[in-house]
Amino acid sequence: MNFNKAIFLFLLVNLSGLSYGQTSFKYGSISSDSIHINYNEPAKIKWPGFVIPGLLMGYGSLKVTVNKINNIDVNTRNSIYKYYPNFKTGSDNYLMWVPSASIYVMDAAKIKVSHSFKEHIWIDACSILIAGGTGAAIRAVTKNSSINGEKYIQFPSGHTTNAFRGAEIVHQELKQTNQLLSYSGYLIASGVGLLRLYNKDHLVTEVFGGAGLGIISTKLTYLLLNKLPKKRGRYF
Repeated sequence: MNFNKAIFLFLLVNLSGLSYGQTSFKYGSISSDSIHINYNEPAKIKWPGFVIPGLLMGYGSLKVTVNKINNIDVNTRNSIYKYYPNFKTGSDNYLMWVPSASIYVMDAAKIKVSHSFKEHIWIDACSILIAGGTGAAIRAVTKNSSINGEKYIQFPSGHTTNAFRGAEIVHQELKQTNQLLSYSGYLIASGVGLLRLYNKDHLVTEVFGGAGLGIISTKLTYLLLNKLPKKRGRYF
């Protein structure tokens, strides 16, 4: 599999994850009717929604036992070094925060979302803790080598994890009012994953694993939130 095919596979899998579990697709728009906040529509998390991100993490973890997966890593890395040897950008260090930060922009603009500003702070912080803690535990266990052959922990990609963590928040907050816009965070997150490859900082399996972990971390956060007691229709 060459580099272009690997990139196509990455985008295809992530875009498939956007539509998974959706039985209808409503095109909404931000209008004057949307400039108010309704806290009575909590984001509902369904267990089938964990399948796609789980497969992404599973794909990455199978690298050590499935030679074909490792070959994709090696061939993709070699292609990037061959065709983009001097490519380097630090934009992914900032882009990974765009999806989660956009939630607070929507709060300021009073765009209709599923939760309040205080609840967004809780969701953001909790998902960071879950993603960070889980990622650190996985790296401590796997201890896989870096792409440069140095002993360093690379799986899963932290940048990609954070980007998809925020993208899933955007999706959960907007999917009931503006499904088309709710997918926008995933496009940015996919771009972050691609930049990690182009920057030669990560392998395909590490990026896939980061995407899966980010989505799962946010879904778990919403499940926890929905277990908390409400007061006057709000959690906080």
